[in-house]
Amino acid sequence: MFAPPDGTVPVPLNSVLKNNFWAGSHVFRLTDQEKTPFAPFFADRRRLQRLSDAVSVGVPITFAGLADLLGDVLIQLPVTILVPSVTAPRGAVHSDVAVAWRSGAARRPLATAARTRWDELLTGAAVSERFTDSVRLPVDNHRQPLETEIWDEGGILVGATASTSTLKQIALGMHVSQHEPRIFNVPNVRGQPVAERVELTETTTSFVGTSAGQDANFWLGRRQDLEERRRLEATRDFVQYRPQINSTDEQDRALADLRFLINRHGHTGVDLWDPYLSAEDLLRTLFFCCHSNAPLRALTDGRDPPRDATQECSTPEEPAAPNPPFPDRQRVVFERDAGNREGLRLEYRTRRGPKGWHFHDRFLIFPNLRDGPRAWSLGTSVNSLGKAHHILQRVSNPAMVAGAFEDLWAALDEPQHVVWRSW
Repeated sequence: MFAPPDGTVPVPLNSVLKNNFWAGSHVFRLTDQEKTPFAPFFADRRRLQRLSDAVSVGVPITFAGLADLLGDVLIQLPVTILVPSVTAPRGAVHSDVAVAWRSGAARRPLATAARTRWDELLTGAAVSERFTDSVRLPVDNHRQPLETEIWDEGGILVGATASTSTLKQIALGMHVSQHEPRIFNVPNVRGQPVAERVELTETTTSFVGTSAGQDANFWLGRRQDLEERRRLEATRDFVQYRPQINSTDEQDRALADLRFLINRHGHTGVDLWDPYLSAEDLLRTLFFCCHSNAPLRALTDGRDPPRDATQECSTPEEPAAPNPPFPDRQRVVFERDAGNREGLRLEYRTRRGPKGWHFHDRFLIFPNLRDGPRAWSLGTSVNSLGKAHHILQRVSNPAMVAGAFEDLWAALDEPQHVVWRSW
C-alpha cells in the first residue's frame, strides 16, 4: 500500500511511520492474524494505552489508536527521489503540480492525476500530460479538497497527497488581560471559606480572508446533522427523554431502549453499573436478554434510591421495624420473581465492607464484542429511567469504562459481595 503525507485529512498509519511527510511511502504489512501473544492488550485496552505511552517516551510513534496493527511487521520504503507540491493560485480555477528532484537524481517523465470530491461526488478530475518539473491541471482546489498521485514512466507510484484543502480564512483570537481580577470566597472540603482570585481576560476574534457564507457546504452540514440525529436515535447512540405530567410513556420508551441495546449487543455479555441498582431493576432489564447463557454482570453500591421529594413525609406514631439488610431484600425479590432462570447466567454484586469504592455514574457496557467494548451512559439510575429529563448516549472511550468496571468487579471478590447468582 502507499501512504501519502497527512493533508487536511490525516492518514492514520502516519502515526507509526517514520517521517512520512514528504512524498509518501510504500508500505508492506505482514499481518499476524491470530495475535495470540498480544491477547492481554485486547482483553483490557488500557494496557495498550499504557504500552503506547511508554514507547512514545523513547520513540515518536503512537499506536494506541491502531490496535489492529499490534503484532504486525511494517516495512516502510519512503520515496526520496522527489518531493511534490500542489498549489492553487489565488482566484485561479486550476491547480499547479511541481516536483523538486533530489540532487544528482536522473529526471524522468512523470504523469499525475488529481480529483476533488463533494458529498461522495466527483466535482473535478484530470490526468496530466507527461512532464518532468511542473504541470497545470484544470481542477479547482479552492472549492473542494484536492488529492493527487504521481507515477513515473515505469508506472511506479512516486508520490501522492491526501485530501487537502486550500486555506481560505484565518481566525485570529486575541486575549487581553484585565487589570481587575475576580475576588471571591469558596468553601473548602471542611466548609471553611477560602479567598480566591481569578485573573480575567477579554477575548476578541477577527478574520482574515473570505467567508464562504451559506454555500453548498453550509446546507450540506444541515442535512448531515439531521441525518445524524435520525441515525443516533435509530441506534440509540443518543436519545433524550422528556417526560410529560401524568404520563409514563417516556418510562416505557426508556426501558424499551435499554432492552433493545441489550438484545442487539449482548450476545457476548452485558455489564450493568448503577449505584442504586436493585433486583426489580434487573428484572426489568437484564432478565430481558434473549441470548441464552450470555454472561450478565450487575454492580450496585447497595444504596436505596433517594426518597421522591414529591412524596409526603409522615412521622409514624410508633418506631418502624428495622429494615432488613440490602442483600437480603434483593434475594427475597429474586426468589419470588426470578422464574425458571432458563438460559440466564446473571451474577449480581454489591460494594460492602472495606473493599471497593463508592461510584456514581451509571453505565450499560458490552465488554466482549469482537471489535472491542461498547458502553452507554444512562444519565440516570435504572429506577428513574424516563421519570425526569435525561440522555442515553454512547460513550466515546468505552474501553476505559469497561476497564473501570472490571477493576471494581475484581475488587469485590469475596462471598459477602455476591448478592445473587442465577445458577
